[in-house]
Amino acid sequence: MWKIEKNKLLLASVLGLIGLLVNLYPIHLFANIQLILGNVSYVIVAILFGPWYALYTALITVTGLMIAWDSAHVYLLFGVEALCLGFARRRDIYALYASFGFWIFIGMPLFYLYVFLFSELPSSHIAFIILKQGINGLVYASIGSMLVILTPSFWQFKSKIKDTQRRTFNGQLTYTFTLVITIALLLAALLFNNQFIERQQTLLYQNIENSADHLGLSTQAYLDSHTRAIKNAAAWLSLNQHSTAEEQILLSQLHDNYPGFITMLLADRDGTIIGASPASLLPSNEVQGKQINIQDRNYFIQAFINQRTFTSPVFQGKGFGHDPIVAISAPIYRADTPHHPIGIIEGSLDLNEFKAIDNANTDSNNQSIVLIDKNKRIIYASDNLGLAPLSLFSYSLPSKNYITPFPMLNITQNDNVAPEFVYASVTLQNDWQLFVLNPFRPLVELVEGMYLATFAILFVALSITIYLSRVISSRLTLPLENIANKFSTSSESARIEYAVDDDSPLEIYTLFQRLQQSKSQLISYQLELEEKVAIRTLELEHANCKLKALAEKDPLTGLYNRRYAEDKFPAIQELCQRSDEVIAIALLDLDKFKFINDTYGHDGGDLTLKRIAELLRQEFKRDSDIIVRYGGEEFLLIMPLCNALKIEHHLESFRRKLENIIIKGKQPFQVTTSIGAVIGNGTFSTSLEEWVKQADTNLYQAKETGRNKLVFTTLKD
Repeated sequence: MWKIEKNKLLLASVLGLIGLLVNLYPIHLFANIQLILGNVSYVIVAILFGPWYALYTALITVTGLMIAWDSAHVYLLFGVEALCLGFARRRDIYALYASFGFWIFIGMPLFYLYVFLFSELPSSHIAFIILKQGINGLVYASIGSMLVILTPSFWQFKSKIKDTQRRTFNGQLTYTFTLVITIALLLAALLFNNQFIERQQTLLYQNIENSADHLGLSTQAYLDSHTRAIKNAAAWLSLNQHSTAEEQILLSQLHDNYPGFITMLLADRDGTIIGASPASLLPSNEVQGKQINIQDRNYFIQAFINQRTFTSPVFQGKGFGHDPIVAISAPIYRADTPHHPIGIIEGSLDLNEFKAIDNANTDSNNQSIVLIDKNKRIIYASDNLGLAPLSLFSYSLPSKNYITPFPMLNITQNDNVAPEFVYASVTLQNDWQLFVLNPFRPLVELVEGMYLATFAILFVALSITIYLSRVISSRLTLPLENIANKFSTSSESARIEYAVDDDSPLEIYTLFQRLQQSKSQLISYQLELEEKVAIRTLELEHANCKLKALAEKDPLTGLYNRRYAEDKFPAIQELCQRSDEVIAIALLDLDKFKFINDTYGHDGGDLTLKRIAELLRQEFKRDSDIIVRYGGEEFLLIMPLCNALKIEHHLESFRRKLENIIIKGKQPFQVTTSIGAVIGNGTFSTSLEEWVKQADTNLYQAKETGRNKLVFTTLKD
């Protein structure tokens, strides 16, 4: 029975505490890549005392990683590694060779399963992280093995594990050469890679900063030139009095000289537009003899009331279209009343001009830009980003464990621990901000290639080292082997001696046979394990898909169920509340559904529900619409970001289409529905129940007033 020895336990504890302290401060290499050296402690214990003391030391050592990384997987992964190294030592397998075998056949697959199932890392990073961890394992296994060889105190430790068979000089020399080459090559490669990566990071960010400065100056120059144009035009109009017709001609000429404006206009002291360019805009916007008035517009107030040249934040146009625009306005005076404006001149910038500035950035094809106003709303964003003008520019920062020397952010995947973009920003004179974004993934791919090259070079170098060391050791051991065979009394030994080439010792032949057998067995085990993992993974995926469908979908209609609606509504409400948008909720109840079931049977009722579900999907097919089977014959519609002026007509149109549909069962029949609907701002309530309660009140009214009706009201906060 295994007994605990105090001297072994004491040394294992001391080494474990040393490893814990070292692991509290892993060496940062790149992003979330860190070199951990504290694990050397349990490698030494595995070589000296075997698996169980190694496991004990590993549990102490990796506690430092648990504190530094806050990830419990370290206990499983490195605990299993400590056991494997310990058991390999009992079978006279060198630690470095055991480490190679562990990471290839156990460590990397185990780590992959953990990262795939429990980590939020994107799939594109998984292979890289696993390869990095395997190389790290070889580093501390090599260092631990070398420390055991170079420390006389470990040789003389009486309680250490003894080799079951005396090792050959060939094997010892080969292993020593392998350790030296592995340590030297890995440390040199890591140092070179780290310096090269730091240089690439610096160059990348310098390029981004230069682009940000250049694009910022271009954007500022574009704004300044058009601001001066408006300011100078206002000053000229103030010094010279003209008729309305003359002002219209002058405005058109000014617009021809500055095509960066989509439209330009003149307004009098009452905010009424008296001139516009293109001139065709003004007549087309006259309604019933009344001219367009801009007295309530911010750019009119700032220019006329506050009497200053003003560049507005981005807003949605009203008079001459509904495109996002930025207005530049300035007051107009009379020569005799220089302190009392008589009107304003305004120009609406063509935001597509920022695309020309974006395309002029030839420093990098990967760079994108985002221009936002002081209210954080997007004025312009590069097409590949998929960001709409007028929307809020929201982003998140990467995990605190993702360490880089420059700022990074996520835009489309805010919950991703790995960053999407490296960025630099400049602030313009009017408090606008210009962001220059560069994808982070190309730099990660560069690092992946370097680590893969390191692994390949290591493999080639070790292969050459092993070959050369065996050739050298064979030359040294051949005379001893010949003497042993000559004085051997075994006829079998003599026969084996003559069965091989004169230059090939017996131990090399024997080692070759054993390696071939071990390789075949390991490949067999690996294939068997991969097959089992693939089968289990496929079964798990199928089960998860079925469970998700059962949890979210109504099996009869294929619509979402009540639980799904309750889970999704908080995010919808938060989005609408943040963007000041409306939500429409409609509750539909089929009229006299019990009569349909009683008359046409439950098959007729089921057919009715399926047909209505199909019509609902046809009519409410926006990605943001959620269609729910809320009860037996009740359906719930959640319609965020809808058009408040059209939704009532849309619901009424659906009701009419439904009453004209023929349900083709055993006997054709028709069905109608009563609808209770409400619309309100996202700030009305965070509870779906409160919205449904208001819709249900309208549904009750529709039922009470004769059925087959829509009752639609607007909620007040």
